[in-house]
Amino acid sequence: MNKLLIISNGHGEDIVAQEIIKTLPENIEVSVLPLVGAGKTFTSPETKLVGSCTEFPGGGFSIRNPLALLSDIRAGYFENIKKQWETINSLKGKYDLTVSIGDFVPLFASYIIGAPFIFIGVNKTDYYHTYGYSYTFVEKILLKKAAIVFTRDQLTADNLKKSNIFAKYAGNPLMDCIGESALKDAGKYAVGFLPGTRKEDIPLNIEDFEIIAKKLKTFNPNFVFSIATEEKAPKEFVKKTFADVLYNSQIIVGLSGTGNEQAAGLGKPVVAFYGRGSQYNKRFANAQKELLGEALSLTEKSKTAGEIWSILNDHSRYNLMSKFGEERMGKPGAIKEICKEIK
Repeated sequence: MNKLLIISNGHGEDIVAQEIIKTLPENIEVSVLPLVGAGKTFTSPETKLVGSCTEFPGGGFSIRNPLALLSDIRAGYFENIKKQWETINSLKGKYDLTVSIGDFVPLFASYIIGAPFIFIGVNKTDYYHTYGYSYTFVEKILLKKAAIVFTRDQLTADNLKKSNIFAKYAGNPLMDCIGESALKDAGKYAVGFLPGTRKEDIPLNIEDFEIIAKKLKTFNPNFVFSIATEEKAPKEFVKKTFADVLYNSQIIVGLSGTGNEQAAGLGKPVVAFYGRGSQYNKRFANAQKELLGEALSLTEKSKTAGEIWSILNDHSRYNLMSKFGEERMGKPGAIKEICKEIK
């Protein structure tokens, strides 16, 4: 196998794709079709980007917010979809294998291209009860055509096998993609903040985080705050890399999708509230609660500081949340196993 196409469908999917590329042998020619965003994750000059790679105001979350969808439409959303499907149809017969990462859209794209394909389900799991977050009937029909389906947990793999799908759980790919941190000694009052990835939401989330941080300081002046963002942040927050925020925090306040999940997987209790933007809206937050269970405390914004204080001072609850997150998110190691199948 010489020519590989990876199709990704969002930020979390992009970082999984990038980790696969880093792990593959150098003799494999890799192209990437990012269906959401501008493909900024893929920085290697050896990686060829195909497709329009357009970033829209909705940041990939417009389906969750009618106003964001309207702004995307004004920015050429439907024209971009047309270009993407023209690109997908033009790729027929050009690759030895495709790897699709995400949900229905990259799965269907791999089916259209027609080459043998591997599917990596990083955002679909049977721990979800909300419709569309677990595999639908149509998706299962397409999954039967995959060479192999890698799931993010054993429960989902077992259930897909009941539908005669060749599914395998080899670890959670997201847990391979956190990155390294030189410092992993989180003080008791170290709080990390994750404002998400949608650019329009980040300033709103940081405003809310600042109020929470000030309230925490009234409980104990020893609180320290870090935040994973490249955007402007108040002086109370130390800007750090995503990995540093996770490893160097005792607890996480997150309005993030993948980020909240990875934090929980590291054993960090996560506290969240309904955001004012499109990314962490009520429907998504409630679905993430289904996924993360006791690892995520979903509370009201005005009660967030009090909830953090309560968790940090309740050792049994802290340990319960930590253990639940590690168990629900699973182990790392999937990327290595996935790359063994790319041959």
